[in-house]
Amino acid sequence: MELRAEDLRCNNILLVDDGKGEPYQITIKGINTINGGHVYDEDDSIHGLDCLKPIPLTEEWLLKFGWVWNKETNTFEKYPNGDARMHLSFRDVSKSYMMFNYVLKAKIADRIYYVHQLQNLYYALTKKELQVL
Repeated sequence: MELRAEDLRCNNILLVDDGKGEPYQITIKGINTINGGHVYDEDDSIHGLDCLKPIPLTEEWLLKFGWVWNKETNTFEKYPNGDARMHLSFRDVSKSYMMFNYVLKAKIADRIYYVHQLQNLYYALTKKELQVL
């Protein structure tokens, strides 16, 4: 997946693969869209968008973000605003997650493949950052 500046937000977690060694994780602290775009990380290092790679969303990441497995529904769930239940279900066909709300019986989003996509969606819905616990 090629990342575009408009798909990113400050505090997104991504990988840098600059070809100089093993890819490493960064947290975006600033975004610049001039001259092809680049981001600043927590150390004020600059990284071109072409060196950034999305992190696949996995069970491990969901647990890091505080999502809890619900055996009854076979979903990961989180309650960011009291009773505003968010559920994530893995879709075998698309190899992605779908977010829905059982109370409203509504699909919120489909085809969530990457950590930064979940971070952006969570922020859009709650106005809170999805934090690693």
